[in-house]
Amino acid sequence: MKRLLAKLISFFSAGGHVVAAKPPDQAPVPDMALPEIDAVMTLAQFWEIIRVVHEASGGDPDIKEAALRKALESFPATQVAHFAWHFDAREAEAYRWDLWAAAYIIHGGCSDDSFQDFRASLICWGRACFEGAMADPDSLAAIEFDDVEETLFFEGYQYLPRKIYEQKTGGDLTPSGVEHPSDPIGDEWAEEDLPKVCPKLWAKYD
Repeated sequence: MKRLLAKLISFFSAGGHVVAAKPPDQAPVPDMALPEIDAVMTLAQFWEIIRVVHEASGGDPDIKEAALRKALESFPATQVAHFAWHFDAREAEAYRWDLWAAAYIIHGGCSDDSFQDFRASLICWGRACFEGAMADPDSLAAIEFDDVEETLFFEGYQYLPRKIYEQKTGGDLTPSGVEHPSDPIGDEWAEEDLPKVCPKLWAKYD
């Protein structure tokens, strides 16, 4: 829905002229030097895949989605399942109130669905960005994002591992077993608390 609205805005901004865009799975993706994985995918190998995909995309979210698809398609189904486990685990550990505050400030509001998109996008920006935000969500104020809607709230990355697994096996990917907290971790905040929770982000985006 968000991407459809963005396309409609672009349509009217261009005077009603439609410029056909390539679907993500047809976007041009350069060759990628992916890590070789013998058995169980390690966390380091997961992050190396993310790094290669991010660099290949140049930060463009549609190309990044296509690059991630291409990367996952190159691995056997068991490795795709391992990748899905690591991705789910990172999303679960990032289900925190302070990170939600950061997303809320950057986006000017943030629903539960948007927060899931935010966490998935944050993962796909790479290990340094993700772990920096985990250590201090306010550190995101130091990064310049050209379009926060597309680069930090992109909907699609989190669905790819299951889609690719289903394509390869013809069956559903079983639940990863990652325990996702029922409520965000940490101290809940109210809107009036946001300037204190993430002061740098508040100063930048308010």
